[in-house]
Parts: sequence; C-alpha cells; structure tokens
Amino acid sequence: MFDAKMFRMLKNRHAAHSHRLFGPVRRAAAAAVVLAVSVPLAGCADAISMSDITGPMITIGIAYDRPGVALEHSGEMSGLDVDVAKYVANRLGYAEDQIVWREASNANRDELLNEGDVNMIVGVHRYLDGKADDIEFAEPYLTSGQDLLIRDSDSRIITGASDLDGRTVCIVDGYLDSTVSDWLESAGASTLEGRNYSECATALLSGTVDAVEGDDVILAGLAENVGSGSLRLLGKPIESLEYGIALPSGDSKLRDNVDDALQRMVNDGSWAQSVAWNFGDGSYQVDSLIQPNDSDD
Repeated sequence: MFDAKMFRMLKNRHAAHSHRLFGPVRRAAAAAVVLAVSVPLAGCADAISMSDITGPMITIGIAYDRPGVALEHSGEMSGLDVDVAKYVANRLGYAEDQIVWREASNANRDELLNEGDVNMIVGVHRYLDGKADDIEFAEPYLTSGQDLLIRDSDSRIITGASDLDGRTVCIVDGYLDSTVSDWLESAGASTLEGRNYSECATALLSGTVDAVEGDDVILAGLAENVGSGSLRLLGKPIESLEYGIALPSGDSKLRDNVDDALQRMVNDGSWAQSVAWNFGDGSYQVDSLIQPNDSDD
C-alpha cells in the first residue's frame, strides 16, 4: 500500500506550483460565503416540507480524498460535492455547523446507507454499484465519464487502449465497473489496488503505475491539485455514469426536497460559482445535468 503522506511530499517537490496545493480548500472557503448569502434558510416563510430527518444534526456521507470534488484537509472540507451537500443541508434547515461528515468510500458507502449511519451520501453513481431496490436516489446532477489519468510526459506514448498492453493501472478500493474491467483486460493492462485516489496518484507520480482509473471529474481534480501540468486526463471516457445523492429507501419526501434544493442551486448560480472555485479555468468542463428553470424561490 502507499502512504498518503508520501503523496503530499511528492507534490511539494514541485516548487513552482506549491502555492496551489490544497487550493480548493482556500477557494471553497470563499465559495461557502457566497452560498451562505445566496441560500434562504429552510426556516423562512418558504420552508420546504420536512422528511424523516429530525434532530439537531444531519449526517452526510462523502468522500475525503478527491481534490476539487470532496477533500478533507486539516479538519476542513472542500470541493464541488461538499458545496452541494452544504446547500442541500441548508435547504433542509441545517446550518453548516450542524453537519456531521462521515467518510464514504467505494468500500463502505453501501453499508453506511443501509445501516442508517448517514442521512444521505453525496457524490455516488446512480445505482450504488447496480443496487437500486433498497435506496432512493435524487435527481442526478452531473455525468462522470470513466477515464484514465496519466503522466503528461507519457501523453504521446499512451493515447488509447492499445498502448496499455503490459502496463499497470491503479484502481481505488479494488472496485471496477464490469465494463471498465473488461476494457482493461482486453487492453492487456494489469491492475494495482490503492486504498484511495491519493495513493493511486502517488503511485503514478513515482512511476509505480502508468495510469489511474476513475471518474473523470475526480481525476481532473487530482490533476488540478498537483498542478504544473504533471498529470493529465487521457480524455477518452470508457463509459459514462450519472452522479448524485443516495438516500434511504422509502423517504420520497426527502428525495423531493433534495431535488428541489439541487434545482435551486443551479437556478441561483451557486452551482456555477462552486465549479469555478473548485476547478478554476482548467480544460475539464463540469456541466450540470440539471438545467436552469424559471421556478420561483
């Protein structure tokens, strides 16, 4: 296994861009101010109807190791999914200091939701690895392509599946969608497991692996966080999967409230502001699946 601390040490060697490390944390702090101003509290006159979520706190499952998307650093949370979670929680009547964050990885997210350890999980694929019968799922807010992250220096060597023969690809938590697994196998690539995206990125930077497989929105965040053009997306998605918020089964009222919050986030510009803060002016384009409408706030 790889040490996440090693990942940070490797990044710090890039002195020319060291000021950009964990930049999303700083940018997200400013974005949080924007969100706090633009989002009406659920306790106002236009308060939404309450679901089964009760009590003084709301527990949200989310990833901890995805720069630009959902990153925990020194006790602070930042990223697009974090902004989405805060916005939705606010619409449900919870201030930021009433949110309890729980790390939700590929390995434990099903268990967290099914055991009732979280009220929702933000930033997961449409069907939680194909299991749709025991969850509710809010309206998806973006499409994520399954892609590869490579070293920029290899961009002329690795241009497609045919160039992966005999090379090693790092995967997170040992999980691979069947379509991606078949694609890598047919390409002749071997796989190496990392506990999280940070470990896989460390392995890529050190030359231990030749690519990292994952959601393109996550891989783009990693490349942005490392900076200096060291890493880049292959840019040839293997397949696309919808991204959204998973909820406990049977709480259709909560699902409707979350859908309403996501629509409002797009309508009032908070979505676009979060994308700008967390992904900057990089080449990766983050588009919402939810289109603005003329609904009243």
